[in-house]
Amino acid sequence: MSATSAGRRVGLTLKIFAATALVVVLVLAAALVLTSVGARRAANEAVDSRLANTSEVARAFIDAEKAKLASGAAAAAQAPTFIAAVVSGDPSTVLDQAQQYREILGADYTLITDNQAVLKARTDRPGVAGDTLGGPIIGRALEGTQVAGYVNQADERLYLVVATPLKDLASGVVQAMLLAAHQVTDSLAEEVKRATGSDIVFYLIGEDDQHRTHVPHVVASTVPRTAELDGAIARHFTPEAMANDTAMGRTEARIGSEQLVGFNRFLANPPPEGVAERPEPLAGYLSLRSLDAELTGYRKLQRTLLLAALLGLLLALAASGIVARRISRPVLALVGATRRVAEGDYSGEVVVTSKDEIGELAASFKHMMEELRAKQQLVEFLSSRSGEVTQPIYTAGGDVASATLVRSVASRTGMLEPGAMFASRYEVKGVLGMGGMGVVYRAWDTELGEPVAIKTLKSDTMGDDPTALQRFKDEIRLARKITHRNVVRTHDIGEVDGLYFITMEFVEGQSLKHLIQSRGSLPINVALTVGKQLCRALEVAHEQGVIHRDIKPQNLILEPSGTLKVMDFGIARLATRTEGVTQAGMAIGTPEYMAPEQLLGAEVDFRADLYAAGAVLFESLTGRPPFVADSPITLVAKQLEETPPSPRSLNAEVPESLASLVLKTLSKDPGKRPQSAAELHDALDAISP
Repeated sequence: MSATSAGRRVGLTLKIFAATALVVVLVLAAALVLTSVGARRAANEAVDSRLANTSEVARAFIDAEKAKLASGAAAAAQAPTFIAAVVSGDPSTVLDQAQQYREILGADYTLITDNQAVLKARTDRPGVAGDTLGGPIIGRALEGTQVAGYVNQADERLYLVVATPLKDLASGVVQAMLLAAHQVTDSLAEEVKRATGSDIVFYLIGEDDQHRTHVPHVVASTVPRTAELDGAIARHFTPEAMANDTAMGRTEARIGSEQLVGFNRFLANPPPEGVAERPEPLAGYLSLRSLDAELTGYRKLQRTLLLAALLGLLLALAASGIVARRISRPVLALVGATRRVAEGDYSGEVVVTSKDEIGELAASFKHMMEELRAKQQLVEFLSSRSGEVTQPIYTAGGDVASATLVRSVASRTGMLEPGAMFASRYEVKGVLGMGGMGVVYRAWDTELGEPVAIKTLKSDTMGDDPTALQRFKDEIRLARKITHRNVVRTHDIGEVDGLYFITMEFVEGQSLKHLIQSRGSLPINVALTVGKQLCRALEVAHEQGVIHRDIKPQNLILEPSGTLKVMDFGIARLATRTEGVTQAGMAIGTPEYMAPEQLLGAEVDFRADLYAAGAVLFESLTGRPPFVADSPITLVAKQLEETPPSPRSLNAEVPESLASLVLKTLSKDPGKRPQSAAELHDALDAISP
């Protein structure tokens, strides 16, 4: 190879690597940018929504506490004895009344004034009396209106208060005033956090003596009290913000190592009577959420993208060592792998917590996994004991007695001997079976290099029935329409020296009949898996207008992988009979599994196959067909006249729901059976063993 060509090849390799690496890097960069922007936007929107909710919940807690105080105080205002004791009682009596109602209202303290706002008793300061109190809350209460608001104590504590006028019940004249207060503490903040999942800080608004500016004094909080927290609160101490105690201001702050987003809301007392503007707020609360926590999912995605990029770069480096003419092969392999993944064998466990569309998709995936697990149980059952696989009656190199038997039969029937070359293409390996329509051989396709099954039509059958050839050709045309993993594939039709044959997929496994005979009744899960796979095969056949007419355990092959294959569509007919080909009154099938209408030679439809499927299920669950008799005539009579026993009477482990479904499927009236293979499948699918 010349240096020039080698140089060109290296150049192409570098170009492939550079192009692949560039695509990976650009895609990753774009993905990171888009996901970063989208994730941050989504995180901010989620934080804002939750913070707004937290702010409303906190306000609701505050209003609920004030409403509790207001309700109890209003009741006290309707008690004549209480009002009389307050108006005419001595200081100790008034203090006792105040203490009593503090306990009734669950307040931190109560105080009582006369109608001139002169303090008569205060529970948290028993020795204080005679002072004249002021303020819009007390003033409006003495004017005759119950008022709720806030009190900023000198010791930097915040109280929710309700002032209630005590009126003479006859004249309605205000005689005194009862004020009940509840302190805002960390316990209230914790209640809000438990209800919303957000942190919250309650604060008083004080003044800096040196600079005459507003400063916050935290009175209750679910986060550590730091200078950064005070700064985040103080950002909102502007005249515009403080003029409206219903608006929420957004702030961001880093407290420690965590980035927090907050919504601030002020608390102000109601204005005096006749005044439109509210007083300046004296307190407020800040709800907080961690933006870092909201972005956790994005950071996990970011790490995944980085790992994917690294893997992509490694793959690009490996791909750059392959010459350009071989690039298409791995590309096609990737395409094939993608298709296999779309139809592939999934594994693992799936959890249902949501109920939305995503939950539905997850549930469908989980259901598929349950189906695969059930199939795995079938595989384990098949492999739990060494079961025989499909074997020829005689193969080349077999024992002399078998060889003599096969050659004897061959001399009388024209049967092919093992080792013979058939149709100049197929090397006969052995005889798989002989039936009413012909002989089935195992052979090797020398052109394709794979095993096949060959089914021939007996020459005497052709001679006795002039329509046999037409039926045989119809059989192939119908069978080739059915392509499904649970149906034995039909490859081709041919003719050699007047002998017609079809080639089919060779299935390595054992018949369901052999399995039942050797193992007895099947476990419930295994029987359900067999039944559901049989329904899938019938469903696709019925969609093509094909009725099998001879469903029985002998025609059902179980591969070691657990896949069931329905074989021998040799007597299948179109759902609509073709005149001159299929004669009315011709009963075709195996009596033990035939529907009553089929035994009578009447017109049959897809439900005859469903009856047979029910008989197969019955035998799988019990180890015997629904009806047994010593002679064919007696058997047919039972099929037509008797009701089959419940599978539970023969196997107590069969669930009642499954036994009922099997008996329904074995109904003599086709209208009472499941009306489609899909319906029977879904009914089996809904049964929990």
